[in-house]
This record gives sequence, C-alpha cells and structure tokens, in this order.
Amino acid sequence: MNPKDQVVRPRIFFIYLFQDDPKKSTMKKLERFGLAKRVDRQRASGSVVLTVSSRQYILPSDRGIVLERGITAIEGSWKRNDLLPDARFRNGRILPPILASNPVNFGKWNVLSSVEAVSAALIITGYEDYALELLSKFTWGHTFISLNEELLKEYSMCKTSEDVQKIIDSIA
Repeated sequence: MNPKDQVVRPRIFFIYLFQDDPKKSTMKKLERFGLAKRVDRQRASGSVVLTVSSRQYILPSDRGIVLERGITAIEGSWKRNDLLPDARFRNGRILPPILASNPVNFGKWNVLSSVEAVSAALIITGYEDYALELLSKFTWGHTFISLNEELLKEYSMCKTSEDVQKIIDSIA
C-alpha cells in the first residue's frame, strides 16, 4: 500500500470508571474491535477530553489536537453524578446539545453513550468518515446521524463558542 493512500485517523481513548455493565459499554466494544484504548486520567490529559465539567465547546479548530493527541471519553454511568467531578483537563471540551439515539436514552438531549459523544466530536472536527465507522458497530448507530445530521453540520461550521451558543439559542 502506498503511504499516501493510508487514512490518518485520530486515536480514541476512554477512561473507564467501572460504573456500568461492561457488556453494555460502547467503548469496551470499540476496544474489542481495536478502535479504542483504555487509559488512565493522567494519560488522557493531553488529548481532547470530552467532559461536562468543561466550559469550552469542541470546535472545528480542535482538529489539530484531535489528530495529534486523540479524543478521550469518560466511560461511566449517567445515573451517577460523580464522573470525575472536579476533573480539569488541559484540553477538556464539552459537546453542544445533541440528541441521543442509543436505545436507553433515545431522543433525549445530551444523554449520549460514549460512542455517540466521540462520534459527534469527530464529526465536528472534520472526521465524519471515522465517526461513521465507529457508529457502524452498533445497530442504532445510523440513527444517531439521521437524528443529528443538520445540527452536527451547523456545529462543524462554527468558528467560536459564541457561534455555537447562537445555534443553541435557536433550538431552545
């Protein structure tokens, strides 16, 4: 294979908190496919960490960090409010409002599975094909795209957090 033909894909990491059934963990499933790697909090700190404790939205301008350092999801239960509560990450980012398509939280805003969160971040930063590959491992994955296609397209054109906020205000 010609090196020019190789597709460059960001690395996907996850911090596993052992709060859910591992058989239902979307990131553990991606790990079995060789698409994600479990890391500790310290190893994740250089990547873009998707966390609700961040005040900065993920933006297309984060593409370089995503490619160089990867994306990390915090894999835990939404039923618990201690998902690394006071954790601060150098590249911590929050996702703007997105609809869940997973069977447990279908149609709910911002109650995403980890694969949905990572896929949204990939789409916003310009790695849509890779997001589709990740989502293809789940029977409901295609639904995530159809539910959020227009919204993700709008988010992927934002230059600033203010641009994201205008979209949020328009859907509220």
